[in-house]
Amino acid sequence: MKKIVKKEQKILVVNKLNAYATNIFGHTNKDAQILFNVSFSLPKGKICAFIGHNGAGKTTTIKSILGLREVKKGNGTIQVLGYSNIDPKCRRKIGYIPEKGNIEKMKAIDFLVDMGKFYNLTKEQIINRVATLLKEFNLEKNRLNVKLNKLSSGQNKIITIIQAFLSDNELIIADEPTDNLDPEARDLFWNFIIKFHKSNPSTTVFLITHNLDEVEKYTDYTVYLDHGRIRYEGSYNRSAGLRKKYQKMRDKWTKEDQAM
Repeated sequence: MKKIVKKEQKILVVNKLNAYATNIFGHTNKDAQILFNVSFSLPKGKICAFIGHNGAGKTTTIKSILGLREVKKGNGTIQVLGYSNIDPKCRRKIGYIPEKGNIEKMKAIDFLVDMGKFYNLTKEQIINRVATLLKEFNLEKNRLNVKLNKLSSGQNKIITIIQAFLSDNELIIADEPTDNLDPEARDLFWNFIIKFHKSNPSTTVFLITHNLDEVEKYTDYTVYLDHGRIRYEGSYNRSAGLRKKYQKMRDKWTKEDQAM
């Protein structure tokens, strides 16, 4: 009897994405290409990592996925949950943790309420959810009445993390989420992610990071971007060691690039 293999569901599909630098007037510079036919997909319900050196094109890719950077016709397509990434049907199903905290001169609680309203949550729902998340990160409730620009960088980052988990998002994109966090807060973050993932097994978490130790320890799936090109996508054998695997790949890519 032929075995039926269940097809893995994809929550994000990026197909042949090209991007170019723009000048101060917003005009495209075709001689300064940033992304070259970038294609990858993320399986539903996994903790995924997006890694690459500074300047590899990770930020440009993420901005394109979030609709913060226009993908012009002919420069690729992006689908989230089966819809165009700019379709309102999927925009409210994505949580985003930016690399840098918010520096607005507004109270943390006001910021969180505003973000919760974006997801069509009531104020009561927001307050209850915030109270639960504060406990997860050992952040005192009185910090909510402090203006964002007056919080420490670590506290600001925690508020930024909390806003991404206010709603039942199906895709969480986290840009360097443990930056500015002390060792204790980092442990709390990863404990929360593991706990969250167990209770929300269909949600995909997509981490943009330089920390290979965290990638090796916590993630299930990796996408590697190098000089605007996808070099590797997939799961890996933890026992083999991520660093060793990528060093071998980099040596191979370097030889290939030199031969071109």
